[in-house]
Amino acid sequence: MTQQDTAGLSGAGLDRVIRMEAINNFRDFGGMPTMDGGRVRTGRLFRSAHHARASAADQARLAALGVRTVVDLRRPAERALQPSAWRGVLPIAVLEEADAPGEGGASHDAPHVAAFAAGEFSPAAAARFLARRYGEFPYEPRHVRLFARAFAALAQGGPADEGGLLIHCAAGKDRTGLLVWLTHHLLGVHPDDAMADYLLSNDAADLANRVPAAKQTLERAHGRTIPDEAVLALYSVSPDYIVRSIAAITARSGSLDAYLVDVLGVLPCRREAARARLLA
Repeated sequence: MTQQDTAGLSGAGLDRVIRMEAINNFRDFGGMPTMDGGRVRTGRLFRSAHHARASAADQARLAALGVRTVVDLRRPAERALQPSAWRGVLPIAVLEEADAPGEGGASHDAPHVAAFAAGEFSPAAAARFLARRYGEFPYEPRHVRLFARAFAALAQGGPADEGGLLIHCAAGKDRTGLLVWLTHHLLGVHPDDAMADYLLSNDAADLANRVPAAKQTLERAHGRTIPDEAVLALYSVSPDYIVRSIAAITARSGSLDAYLVDVLGVLPCRREAARARLLA
C-alpha cells in the first residue's frame, strides 16, 4: 500500500484500508491473529461500501486484488438505484437475494436512508434506529439466506476459491459489519480484534469529508434541514450496535456458534473447510 493509499488517515488498522477513487470504506479484513495461534490470510477477504460510482481505475484495482466473488447485502431496490459499475465488465460472481413476499417496506431500506423516516432528525434518533435494526438483522430472512450463501462460498470454494471475496452493502458499515463480525468469529479472531475492525469504519469511511454531501442528499430527500451531528451519527458505528446483534443472537439461539450452525447451516465440516482456506 502506498502513502497515497492511506493519505489523511491515522490510527490502528488503517494499514488495511485501500484507497479507491470512488468506492468508500474499502479494506482488507484479513491479517488478524486468531485465538489458536493462526492468522487470517490477507488478500482474500475485503469489505466496502457500494460500487455504483466505481471508476475505471477502481475496477482495475478490483481485478488486480483478485476479487472474484461479491456478497451484495443490499435490497433489490437499492441495487436498482445504485447498480455496481463493474457488472458486465469484470468476471465477478455476485451473491445477492431478492425480497420474498412480505419482506419489503421502508423499515428495511438501507439503514442510513430509513433512520429518519419517522421525522425525528437528531443523533439520538439515529442511534436508536441503528440499535434497533442491529437487533433485527441476524434473523431477517434475506440476511439469513444471504449469510448462509456467503459462508457456503467460503467453505466450498468455487469462484471464491481462486480469488478474493468482498462483502458490501450501501455504506459498508452495518449489514456488512455484522457479516464481517460473524466471519471473524468463525475464523477464531478475538472479539476485541473483531471490534477494532468493526469500529475502523469510523476512520476508514472518511466521515469528516463525507458528511456535507450526505447532509445535502438527506435534506433533499426529507425536505428540511438536518443537523450535522445527526448525519454524523447516522454514518458512524458504535460498539453498542454490534453488541445489540450479539445479544439478539444469544437470546434466540443461545450463542454465536449455535446461530452459525442452526440458522445459517455452517456445520463443523464447513467451518473447518473455511478455516483451512483462509488461515495462514
